[in-house]
Amino acid sequence: MTNIETDNTSNRPVVTIKLASTSDELMQCYMLRAAVFMGEQHCPYWEEFDGNDYTATHLMLYVDGEPAASMRIRWFATFAKLERAIILKRYRSYGLFIPFVTWARDFCRRKGYSKAYLHAQHRLWPIFERMGFRKVDDKIFKFSDHEYGAFACDLEVDPETMPTVTTDPMILNRPEDRLDMPGILEDSATRGASNPHAEWTERRAN
Repeated sequence: MTNIETDNTSNRPVVTIKLASTSDELMQCYMLRAAVFMGEQHCPYWEEFDGNDYTATHLMLYVDGEPAASMRIRWFATFAKLERAIILKRYRSYGLFIPFVTWARDFCRRKGYSKAYLHAQHRLWPIFERMGFRKVDDKIFKFSDHEYGAFACDLEVDPETMPTVTTDPMILNRPEDRLDMPGILEDSATRGASNPHAEWTERRAN
């Protein structure tokens, strides 16, 4: 989770970016996407909610605690695919898009992915190019009534900090966007190991 810090003496909003980790936060993602893709861009329901939501990671951006933007990430063997990125209309003048994509790209890098990939609507190509994305090829393809191009960028993965099978097990138990902060299971470790199912296991073994 990341807060984009603002001066407390100003009227600037507090912007928070985090993983959607509850059913309510997932519903917020779906609500935002329905408002933008279905409401504004007239995308049919079955094209927007395409069957990939429960195999993906979802990101949420809040402005003063209000759901303002969302994004979906799907994981492939050698790259992470950023998709379904939207900002609610009333927040589009806040300059949130680039920080949101930057956070998502950094999240993929910290998970160990060395490449981010996306499908960009034609009107957004200059923005992604300024962020370091480059077209994969010259192909233009169409779906849900818009023209797209495939873009990718390299991510600098730090082998010293990326998760591996030799990473401390308790770190790997932490929420994925807070691997640098102790998690609830580390608190549970203070209780020790009472092995409450030991008797059941012994009965099964006999």
